[in-house]
Amino acid sequence: MTLSRPNKRTSARCSTRVFGIFGHDLDLDKTEMMMLNLSLGGAFIKTETPVPSGQPVMLRIFLDPAGQPLSFAGEVVWSRSTGGDKEAGMGVKFTQMTPGELAQFKEFLAGLIEADLFA
Repeated sequence: MTLSRPNKRTSARCSTRVFGIFGHDLDLDKTEMMMLNLSLGGAFIKTETPVPSGQPVMLRIFLDPAGQPLSFAGEVVWSRSTGGDKEAGMGVKFTQMTPGELAQFKEFLAGLIEADLFA
């Protein structure tokens, strides 16, 4: 018998590759990351240095390489180190975005959904 965990997501995921950096606590060194999927509620962040669950993080992502990055807060929901058959990284729930950042983020997600639907 196989048991599966309940899916607690409230928004659909979109596969993508969005470069960014994150920092946590008083960490002055920012760590590079790649978001491999996104939703309005959060993201999977591929990184070799995941932060433990429950920790707040500050994210800076580059939706448009030529534009300004979005900076907003999140909380690590789960993390996974290297060594298994899955990629190292962490699941992050977004906790704070300005209305302008949210509008820009929604526009980016709508573009991903449209590209997926009409591919």
